Amino acid sequence: MNRRDFVKTSACGLTAAALAAQSATTRAEEPDASKPHTRPPTEPRITGSFFDLIHVNWFDAAYWTDTCLHWNQESWRALIRDMHGIGIDTAILVSSAFWGRPMFPGYEKTTGIPIKFGCPDPLSACVDEAERLGMTMYLGLGFRGRVSQVRDYATMEPPWPDIWFRWNTAMAEALVDRFGKRKCFGGLYLSYEIDFHDHQIDLYEKLVKQHLRPAVGDVKILASPGNLGHHKDLSLLPKQIQRAGINILAPQDYGGRRRDVPQALELVEQNARALETAGKSLRDMGVALWSNCELFCLRANPSGRGVCVPGPIERIKKQIEIQAPLVEKLICYQYQGIMNRHTDLVDVGHPDTDKLYRAYVAYLNERFAGRFKP
Repeated sequence: MNRRDFVKTSACGLTAAALAAQSATTRAEEPDASKPHTRPPTEPRITGSFFDLIHVNWFDAAYWTDTCLHWNQESWRALIRDMHGIGIDTAILVSSAFWGRPMFPGYEKTTGIPIKFGCPDPLSACVDEAERLGMTMYLGLGFRGRVSQVRDYATMEPPWPDIWFRWNTAMAEALVDRFGKRKCFGGLYLSYEIDFHDHQIDLYEKLVKQHLRPAVGDVKILASPGNLGHHKDLSLLPKQIQRAGINILAPQDYGGRRRDVPQALELVEQNARALETAGKSLRDMGVALWSNCELFCLRANPSGRGVCVPGPIERIKKQIEIQAPLVEKLICYQYQGIMNRHTDLVDVGHPDTDKLYRAYVAYLNERFAGRFKP
């Protein structure tokens, strides 16, 4: 069950997300089983985060998305700067378009009329700040196309119209043309979340191998699918990842799916066991393995829909502890709106968002002897 389905049915939902810090000159290769991968030790801290210009689900992001729409470029720069201040070196844009409209100007003929924000080009402001700070950025292709998200919002079932592939390819070309030579550019993020159903692998294979690769070459591609613990047969996973053309796999840990902390951590443990089981075979193929820690919990609004609020720090610390030994990198969903500090420039999030920020900074200071001084 992916995030969009889950948010409709649960009081404690999920998100997407995730990936690896790579330089602009580092490009992807087809996963290659002849290249064994040795995993370096991973510190128990979050070093990557998703962020969004417009959130794909208004209910998820009720505490930030409308405000961010009106931000000036200094607020966007401050968001990236604040992430960097607590050791986040990788920023992942969830989506660079919504309903067939890009979130950046200059490619109207191929990608559509851009959405208007409070500043002319918030994406460029974020990329500029990330580059100034020596960070890495992955850019989400788009979300839904001009003909909806391949017919079905949640499961992306066929038939798949050619115009959807053409639009996503145009988005990829535009992003790589505009940002691909920047030092901070790490690659593209596939905004379309999957749960490894056969038809979803077929879709990824067609999108990546038949459309994206011929258009943008060997740019790294990151995906953040559902919890690997829910995979029906992990022995199939390496072949699925190879078919899908994914270079960085960052499964969601589902830590935000339950209010009850032991139940939430059991979902995280399921993901961790799957990471341990599948890790060697994926690394031997040259696939980087990360995990996407969910920092939120969903709290029902008066209509009964789930709204993202900060999760408890003790649960999040356990999520980090459980998964760090198993992956190259821990990313999260997400700093913005859920764990950001409240300032005049970054004025978003539930009141507890700032409390979670301070609790996480205290954890960093305790664990890493004051190395991080935001």
